[in-house]
Amino acid sequence: MHNKSAIPSAYSLPPPSALFAEWPLRPDVVHLDHGSAGGCPRRVMADQQDIAGKIEQGPHEWFAKEYAFRIKAAKVALADFLNADVTGLALLPGTTHGLNVACLSHSFQHGDELLTTDHAYSSTTKILEHVAQKYGARVVVARVPFPVESPDQLLDSIMSYVSAKTKFAVIDHIPSRTGLVFPIRRIVAELNTRGIDTLVDGAHAPGHVQVDLRSIDASYYVASCHKWMCTPRGVGFIYVRKDKLPTVSPVIIARSCYYRDNNPSLRTRLEHDFDWMGTYDPSAYLSLPSTIAFLESICPNGHAGLVRRNHNLALQARRIISRELGIPAACPDDMVGSMVAVPLPDSVGPEYPQGTLPLQKRLFEEARIEVQVYNFPQYPKRLLRFSIQAHNSFEQIEYLAHHLKVALAEEK
Repeated sequence: MHNKSAIPSAYSLPPPSALFAEWPLRPDVVHLDHGSAGGCPRRVMADQQDIAGKIEQGPHEWFAKEYAFRIKAAKVALADFLNADVTGLALLPGTTHGLNVACLSHSFQHGDELLTTDHAYSSTTKILEHVAQKYGARVVVARVPFPVESPDQLLDSIMSYVSAKTKFAVIDHIPSRTGLVFPIRRIVAELNTRGIDTLVDGAHAPGHVQVDLRSIDASYYVASCHKWMCTPRGVGFIYVRKDKLPTVSPVIIARSCYYRDNNPSLRTRLEHDFDWMGTYDPSAYLSLPSTIAFLESICPNGHAGLVRRNHNLALQARRIISRELGIPAACPDDMVGSMVAVPLPDSVGPEYPQGTLPLQKRLFEEARIEVQVYNFPQYPKRLLRFSIQAHNSFEQIEYLAHHLKVALAEEK
């Protein structure tokens, strides 16, 4: 039996990296789940609070004179970071909002097929089912293998579900369940050649990998910035390809914030429709420039260096855990970013349809390790997912591998 009373203190846990001080994270937890809810650095939080404070010094004047300029500056900074045309970029509260905008901006015919994969987030499937029911269309779910042998195998598995009726496809860049880095440019290119509109769910991509939206060339790309870009929560975006700009519509209808402009026609339709959705606190959006500056400053070679550092540690972690558990790697190294899903032995005991699986609960309660454990693709199969950010260390990985091995051995 394991000893439930032996809960480690912050002093007995493995040390995080030297960059841990950049985040206000609790020191008595081994934080290996950055992918779930992100984590905002101290300096970005301070910038957001400073912005909010300045707004409150004169809200009427600030919104009348500053808002439009500051929103544009935030969008320009984000567009530069993602190599995007700023005229196709709108800020939104997050990925789910963006998925709704893109899907609800489309109309379909009875019998049309809307394609996604079995790695898609549950909200994606729910939105597609809503749209399909409205038009009499059908949602087709491509079965993508995991473990997977190569990007080619993944691409082929998706394309095998495409038919003459396929009109719209929602594909993850990095799905939350498996953490695979999909060959998204190749997938979108194949769908584009068939005249199929594409919506990329990039919730886990910006900040995690280097994203080039011009190169991906999807009809729509939506993502959250609070995860791997480390913004405050409530920051996301939709990027709309030029040919789709005339038909994209917001889900919140409001007047334009540019009605006072001497010449409102100088603003794009996207700006008029999306830059204002009612009075709100814009400080999270406006912290985007400081967030990007943070990502570019904490490692040698900027954000590219941060991506490489986290990726290399993630690969080290996967090798250690695979060796300790005797489990082969689930995909090639080039399909790994900084968020790794490891197949575990099948669940023991009854299925847990809701709530935290016992293994995840044990790792947190006894070892203070924060990771995700869940059934995928279905019970009794299960995965452990860990995320690597700049605040994580090699020692934390060794600690996870040890406690995971012990916990699994005691399940038998």
